[in-house]
Formats: sequence, structure tokens, C-alpha cells
Amino acid sequence: MKVIGQRERFGSHLGLERIQLVCDALGNPEKGLKCIHIAGTSGKGSVSALLTEVLSRSGMNVGTFTSPHLEQYNERFKINGTSIDSGTLDAVIASADRACKEVEAQFPEVGAVTEFELAAAAGFLYFHQSQVDIVVLETGLGGRLDATNVVSPILTVITTISYDHQDRLGSTLEEISFEKGGIIKAGVPIISGVQAPEAQATLKRIAAEKGAPWRSTNDVSWTRHGWNLNGGSLTFPGIGLVHTGLLGAHQLDNAATALLAITELRDLGYAISEEAISRGFKEVVWPGRLELISRKPLILLDGAHNPEGIAALAESLQHIQREEGEGTFTFLFGMMNNKSFSLLDPLIPLARRFVFSQAESGRLPAMEPSRMADYVRGHGVEAVAFEDLAEAVQEAKGTPPLCICGSLYLIGSVKRFLRPSL
Repeated sequence: MKVIGQRERFGSHLGLERIQLVCDALGNPEKGLKCIHIAGTSGKGSVSALLTEVLSRSGMNVGTFTSPHLEQYNERFKINGTSIDSGTLDAVIASADRACKEVEAQFPEVGAVTEFELAAAAGFLYFHQSQVDIVVLETGLGGRLDATNVVSPILTVITTISYDHQDRLGSTLEEISFEKGGIIKAGVPIISGVQAPEAQATLKRIAAEKGAPWRSTNDVSWTRHGWNLNGGSLTFPGIGLVHTGLLGAHQLDNAATALLAITELRDLGYAISEEAISRGFKEVVWPGRLELISRKPLILLDGAHNPEGIAALAESLQHIQREEGEGTFTFLFGMMNNKSFSLLDPLIPLARRFVFSQAESGRLPAMEPSRMADYVRGHGVEAVAFEDLAEAVQEAKGTPPLCICGSLYLIGSVKRFLRPSL
């Protein structure tokens, strides 16, 4: 595992040439995989978790590839919800790394293989060796030029698209949607979650050009029934009333997207039982996404790290205040230094106080806690800053209700501190 972290996150140029050469060197393990390929700005992980639960409960061996991880790199590679063991991970990473070095030596003109390309190749190899029945495959960044886009999927899914990674994907929703829509393949059904009009128009155009059957939750008469700290529920045509353990109004949209994908998989011949859907949706766990750690005192974790995610978090917290009678929140917050202070704005009206700190690790440097504290104080809200995360956690726990958010790296670090004390 020493190999991980030694490569650049992005290459000198985005593209599929390097990953395809690496897969060729490995004997093309990706070609035999039946993949559900998932892209989008928000909801990829939740939809992946829902599909994994339902398909595994239907008797299939389901591989799942997601990123990033919260606590251990192993979390990125799962079969039936169980992370790869460290010995197997070391082996597939070592095999993939040898292939990467072979490609770099033979084809220096394509540039150095990236960390994510290495991870994708290792994932393909692991799922191929494990002879899984189906793979739930999440893109890393974008879609069209993402390393996962060398597969020939049986189904593609695009969750809600919003502004993120604009330095790589474009400055408009049309440009970003074009990149995400790059996973759409000729003749392969495409499932779309709730989209802004510009995003939907772009995706529908790509689907029409490629002859990919279009399915959208916008075109289905499903009904949301609300949510509380026990979960949410919705009614979906052909399936009926479904309860989900995921919290937040946005998770009902994600649930509808997953249910539409399940409907399409049934049409493709996959036997998916009502019981698998019911139990899978109710018992699904997706850590770090409006995750309820404790009810009394109320402690929530959320990995939202872009404007849409923070806005959805703020909406969810307002709902909790109304439904549960909770007061203003203490926020333990940390973010990467490439983010804008405006990310904090939706949370300020909900805040009793802020405790700022930083994740212990991350590919990008963390924003200095003192700078975030100065910004919030400028808006009239109490704020303290701690370089040491353990001290920040202890300080924040003293004034519940508590919401810990701003970065998945922060959430992963905080979970290690919270676990022994709860």
C-alpha cells in the first residue's frame, strides 16, 4: 500500500489513453465486467450504496467501486458491502502498479499514470478475479475522460449535476453536463436523476445522438412522503411504498433515481425481489452523509463540500430544527484551501457557534482554521479555531446539537475520535 499516494491525482492531460494501456497490460479485466456506471455531482455514493444493498440481497455478488474513502483506502473496493481485505488490496495494487510502470516505460509520451487510474485498474482486476456478477462503478471526476470510462456498461446512471471541479469540467452547467454525459454509451439505457433544465437538455441531446434509451425521474410520477431522523419514504410506480434509512430530502431524490435504475435492471432481465428492495433501502448505510451518530445529544456528520451539498445540509438541519425542536447548532467545520469562504454562508443563520479545525490528511492543503474563524466572526457569530483536531472535537461536543461538516477528509478523521467515546 506504500504505492498509494505516490502518484499525482491528475495527469498532465486528462484522457483514457493511459488507463486503456494499463488495462491492456493487465489482460483487460474490465472487459468481462457487467457494470452500472454512475456519474453526477451529488448523490453518486448514495445511489451506489442503495443499488449495492438491493442487488446483493437479490442473491448477486456485487462489486462496488467508490471514492473517496473516509477512514481506510480499502473502503473504495467492496463486494456485497464488505471492504477488500488488506492483503488482497496490496496484491491487486501491486499488480496494477507493475502494469502502470510497464506502460510508463513503453509509452513515455502519454505521461505518468495517476493515482486514480491505478486505483481503477486495481478495482477492475479485483472484481474480475472475484468473478462478481455485477459492478456498481462510480466515476471519480467528470465522466467523459474519467478512468472508469473504459468499461462497456449494461446501464448508466447520472445523478444530480451542479457546479463542482469547474477548473476541470467547465464553467457552465452545459459544459459540466457534457463531461458527465460522456459515460452515456450507444444503445445503453441512461437513468437520470433530478436535473436543472440546462443539464437535462444536454444529457437528453447526448442520449439521442447515441441512441441510448432515456429514463428520468423527472418523467415518473413518484411521490415523496417526507423524512425524519428515522429515515424517509416515497411511493414509486410499479414498486409501491419504500422506506429508506438515508436522511434528508435530497436522499428521496437519490432513492427515486436508484428505484428507476432497479426498474430498468428488471427490464434487462435481472431478478430483483420486492423484499430485497424493501430491506435494502431500509437498512442501507452510507457513512458520512447526514449520518446520525447520536440522538441525545444530537450529533450529525455530513461530508458536504460544495455549494449544492452545503445548501442541502442547511435545508436538512432546518427541517430537523422544525421537526425535532432542536435549537441552533454548533458546527465543527473544516475545508480544503481551494474552497471559498462563501461555502459557510448557508450555515451561519443556523449557528450557535463554530469550532474550526482541519483534517489530518488530504491531497490538498486544509484551510487555516483561524482564517475561517475570522470570516464567521465578521458575520457576528462566535467562533474558535484549533489546529489540533482532537481538541476541536472535545470543544465542539460541549455545546450540542453538533453538526460536523465541510470535508469528507475531516469526517473521516473525526470518526476516529468519536468512536471510542460514544
